[in-house]
Parts: sequence; structure tokens; C-alpha cells
Amino acid sequence: MSAPAAPPYDIFAVRDFALEGGAVLPEARLAWRQRGRVGEGEPVLLCTAFGANPLGLAYLGLEGGPLAEDRRWIIDVEMLGNGRSSSPSNTPPPHAGADFPALCIRDQVEIQKRLLDHLGVAHVKSVIGASMGGQQAVQWAASHPDRVGSAVCIAGNARTTLYGQMFLHVVASALTSDPAFMGGRYAEPPILGLSRMSEAWAPFALSPRFFSEGLHQAHPDMAADDLDGFLAKWRTRYHAKDANDLLCHVDMWRRHDIAGTPGCGGSFAEAARRATMPVLFAPVSTDIYFHPGDVVDQAAFFPDARVELVESLSGHAGAFGRQPQDRERMRALIAAFLG
Repeated sequence: MSAPAAPPYDIFAVRDFALEGGAVLPEARLAWRQRGRVGEGEPVLLCTAFGANPLGLAYLGLEGGPLAEDRRWIIDVEMLGNGRSSSPSNTPPPHAGADFPALCIRDQVEIQKRLLDHLGVAHVKSVIGASMGGQQAVQWAASHPDRVGSAVCIAGNARTTLYGQMFLHVVASALTSDPAFMGGRYAEPPILGLSRMSEAWAPFALSPRFFSEGLHQAHPDMAADDLDGFLAKWRTRYHAKDANDLLCHVDMWRRHDIAGTPGCGGSFAEAARRATMPVLFAPVSTDIYFHPGDVVDQAAFFPDARVELVESLSGHAGAFGRQPQDRERMRALIAAFLG
């Protein structure tokens, strides 16, 4: 089954964009689009996930959904490093490929803020995202509480846990283990490494019971009679991605912590206290990237946080509507929260 075509996008360019790590991109290009009831009321800012474009949360905008275009003004923003915004794969020297500077979630929020300034948007109804998109939503709440009405973090968190760092180390090591990777200076895509990364990701993306109950058989990208058949499909999922782009996002995810918010003195509690608006954390019950217990612990530091556990056997993939019931539960939850 072929993947759906990526949605069209516009480009917002910022000259001499200074990153938190100290590097300066001569031109930072942000892929974005606006849709729905553009210019009516306050928009919803929708952030994307790891290596993704806005299709990841398209189910929230289907007819009758909380982000349906006949109801809301939506601004989609794609992360730097995703292959459409400025990334290792599309940036000219001296920042091309392996020389692309490290990014952090706050860099994403800063360029998104510049876009909103350019559009004349002083305040958004909500910032919403899943996974790394959820990390951006929470960072927005901590960095610019005066501009955010609410934040929704679907299967995400405010700081990457040690377990999350371990998992990300495993998948990055699988990719870089390919001799063809050549320290990021590959002449051809390191297909073996991309395959290994995909295979390493397989046990983490869903849950053990998802497979034990045979739920994978309902999905063409996973249905198989045995392990070899499953991996033959699964290992190709990153073949169309650039290896350096993927590692850029892995590194950014691994290092994320709202404690680094300027003016907070490295204090997680101080950064969380700044997010005074309602913040919805929606962890998935079987997600091990962003374990519900860890999300509850972090949410306790926020003045007006609400944690709503989404029961699902889909693991982290439940955030992206892997099963019909996942989509129904998440749509209802967010609709109720937005009002």
C-alpha cells in the first residue's frame, strides 16, 4: 500500500536565524500552511512529530472532528529537520548533511513564533501536537504563556526521560552501524542502516498485546504470517527518509527538557509554573516512549494540567489513530477540551 501524498506547503524564511546552541543558519526555511476558516477568530497551531508532516494528525480534522476545517482556522507548522523545512538534506554548505547544527525544541518554537508575528497573530486558541509535536506544545506554553490559550500534548511530555534516551540511543546506533553511513557523509543512502533503524523501532512503536491479539493483521503495512514477513514490510518505512534528517530529530528528541527555557535557571518546576493556561496531557496507556506514569509525574508541576489516559493496545501509534477506536477516543477527548 503506497503512502498518501504529502500535503502542499508554503515556505516562511528567516535570515540569520540564531539557534539556541550558538550556530546561525544564514536562512532558515519553515514549511507551513494555513487552512480552514482562515482569519476568523484565533487559530489553532498544529505541530508535527518525528520526521513527519501534518498528515500524522489528519484524523483530528476529518468531518465532525475537533479540528475540522469548517469549524476552525488551522496553522500547520513542520519542524526544522523534517526534510521539508530546513534540514541536513536540503541546506547548502557550510551546514549541509553531517555539518547541519544541532537543534532543540525551543528552536522550533522560536521560528514558529516568528511566523505568527509575520502573520499578525498575537494569540492562538491552542497549540496541539503528538509525540515531539506534543513536546513543542508544552514548550510553547512555557516559553510564551501570554500567547497561548491552551496546549494539548498527545502522547508526549515536557522532558525526555532516561528510558526515552536509551531507546533513542538504540535506534540511532542501528542507523549509524551501517558502514555506508560514513559518519553522515554518505554518497548513497545507507539502506542497511535505515532498515536496521526501522527494525529496532518495531518492538517499541506498538504494544506486546497489539501483536499477541493479532491486531497487526488488520493493517496492510504489518500483516504477515511470521516475523520475516512482518520485518520485510516494516524495515522499509524509513527508506525514503534522509539518514541525517532522522538523526537530527533523534538528537533533538533525546535532549529535550523544558528546564532549559530561558530565565528558568535550569529548573523544570519554574518552567512548568510559567505555563498558566490549561494544558491537556493525553498519554496512551500502553505507550512506552512516553509512559503514562512519567507523564503524570511531570504534569504535577503545571498549574492547570489535566491528564486524560487514553486506553489503547496500539502503544505510541495510538496517538496517530492506528485503530478506529484510537481515533474516536482522541477526537472526543480533544473536542471536549477545546469546547
